[in-house]
Amino acid sequence: MGIDRRSFISLVAGGVAGSLFTPVIWKSLDDVSIWTQNWPWIPRLQYGEEAKVPALCKLGADAYGIQVKTVAGRPVAAEGDADHPLSQGGICPLGAASVHMLYSPSRVKNPKLKDGSSFKDISWEEAEDLLAGKIKEAGAGVAMISGDETGSVTDVLAGLVGKAGSDKTFLMPGESAPAAAALAMIGGDGQVGYDIENASYVLLLGADALGSWGNVARNGKALGASREKGVKFVYVGPAQNGTSAVCDSWVPCAPGTEAVLALGLAAVISAGGRDRASWAGYADFAKFVQSAYAPEKVSEITGVSVDVIKGLAQELVRAGRPLVLTAAGAGQGLGAFEMAAGMSLNLLLERVNTVGGVRILPWSPKVVESAPEKKALLAADLAGYLTSVAEGAVEAPALLMVHAANPAYAMPNLAKAQAAIDKAGFVVSFSPFMDETAAMADLIMPDCYAFERLDDAYSPYGSGQPNYTVAGAIIKPVYDTKPAGDVILSVAAKAGLELGFETFEDVVKAKAEALGADFDALVEGGPWLGEEFPVQELALWATPLKEIPVAAADGKSLALAVAFQLKVGSAKVAIPPFNTNAIRFNEMLGKDMYVLMNGATAKNLGVKKDDAVKLSAASGECKARVRIFEGVMNDTVVAPLGFGHTAWDDFSRGKGDNVFKLLAAEAEGETGLSRFATARVTVSKA
Repeated sequence: MGIDRRSFISLVAGGVAGSLFTPVIWKSLDDVSIWTQNWPWIPRLQYGEEAKVPALCKLGADAYGIQVKTVAGRPVAAEGDADHPLSQGGICPLGAASVHMLYSPSRVKNPKLKDGSSFKDISWEEAEDLLAGKIKEAGAGVAMISGDETGSVTDVLAGLVGKAGSDKTFLMPGESAPAAAALAMIGGDGQVGYDIENASYVLLLGADALGSWGNVARNGKALGASREKGVKFVYVGPAQNGTSAVCDSWVPCAPGTEAVLALGLAAVISAGGRDRASWAGYADFAKFVQSAYAPEKVSEITGVSVDVIKGLAQELVRAGRPLVLTAAGAGQGLGAFEMAAGMSLNLLLERVNTVGGVRILPWSPKVVESAPEKKALLAADLAGYLTSVAEGAVEAPALLMVHAANPAYAMPNLAKAQAAIDKAGFVVSFSPFMDETAAMADLIMPDCYAFERLDDAYSPYGSGQPNYTVAGAIIKPVYDTKPAGDVILSVAAKAGLELGFETFEDVVKAKAEALGADFDALVEGGPWLGEEFPVQELALWATPLKEIPVAAADGKSLALAVAFQLKVGSAKVAIPPFNTNAIRFNEMLGKDMYVLMNGATAKNLGVKKDDAVKLSAASGECKARVRIFEGVMNDTVVAPLGFGHTAWDDFSRGKGDNVFKLLAAEAEGETGLSRFATARVTVSKA
């Protein structure tokens, strides 16, 4: 065909790295979209001085520095920041669309109080006084949910809840919690990071590095640079995707069984003859993996052949600086023991706390005294709590405050999560947008949008080294909104629960000082980078592993593989208006989303291309259309997350269905964390 595989892969990698992860094309689209659409909410173009201002993008699960182009002081476009370690000049689809969201018709323009089935406008003074009174009434019956695990607003909100005498402080599900628990299982304590740039071989076990895992802009840069460095990337997952397209190879693996493969690789490596008898816990670890995860058994569970399993193990041993990334397909949902499988494999390869390996990062300094420690916050299981509230096993909170999160849309056991929110005595949303949770709230105190407020981020999950980024406001609030951090501090004072700071800027300055960073330099766009990594005594089998539960095939249901596409949003944000132009004909038909299966699976089900189908699980149902794609394993259906909104605006509402309805969480007995990365569904004609 005139081009070999390696040349093709290089071409694809160059195309992705040259379009998605560099500023040029996205910048062009951004300029065009913001000023050429005839939407009535788009501001009229003003001419004036051009400038570039540092900012933060936190619309996805990560957080990284970007540059915002302004004209006459107004943001008009966003691009990557070449000087930021987590951007390196790259930008994700949500970051590229971030300026649009400033003017989105889904913005909440002022405080609102529920009035029957709708909302009425109230003043900020009324809203703050009302919330302060509710806090006094609720006492220890206060709870909070945050979707920002990197920022100090979460610390302030958690500090308020702690000051009120409650321990009901929760983060939205993500990969940080099971990763921290897995690290603790081998004797570690800290945030988990990955030095991707200095690895010589990267095995992505379910880690969709260009879609949902870690910092996708940074990952894209690492993948792009790998061709010149001779680094090999191998993606393991149930379907071909954007990540597999730019990796050196794709290994098909049944959904949710990637951690099983990790233990199978460990079994092969531990049986390789190297003397590790002196390693603490090694004998028990080797005995476990060799008996419970022999290659033949692992092959049966995962669908990966014995020869491929042995070949991957040999490549890891010979690689020099291998790195194994274990993740859920949608960037969330693994249990601690599944993460521990990958962590143990890295430890077996002597790739923990070393260059090009897994890095242990120090926890963020705690500056709000009444806030819980970060590891305690990560250990609190939100899915389990909301399920217990819905089922009446625990008392519903008298007051629930939600910041930077949309649990009424993006949670497993979704119907129960919504029921729990509905049972709360009084719900407050700080969302800048009319998302599903804000629509359920009793009081909306709209936060300023990212470019209208001071914000910060400490070491997002996956960071290769400690880092701290601060971004100041670029523009005055477009609407009557206020920064959530300042609002919470003001309300705390009115409720008689002083948190030790008058303004949110004081909180950020205190964190910068605790890190030894210069606040002014941070605001000007210079991120702080730490060079110290905690030295710890790690050991295999410090906590005994157990067999990982896998839903067995029954001949009637399909394995469900879910995937996020950032262009259609994240757990925090819905489809940015201009990004509707990026949704392709083979991703939606009218307002119906497509799910993917291969031809053999479709034939067995008696369905064909474009057929309307219903996906059913014990927790709920979704409707979709069938798209035939041979890059999917047999007896597997791939469904996209990010559709099915019932709130927001016309660009998002009513498009597709919400696949979170199909995800059922179950508690991992030993850790208490909820796992929901694996699911089986029945598919029938709608």
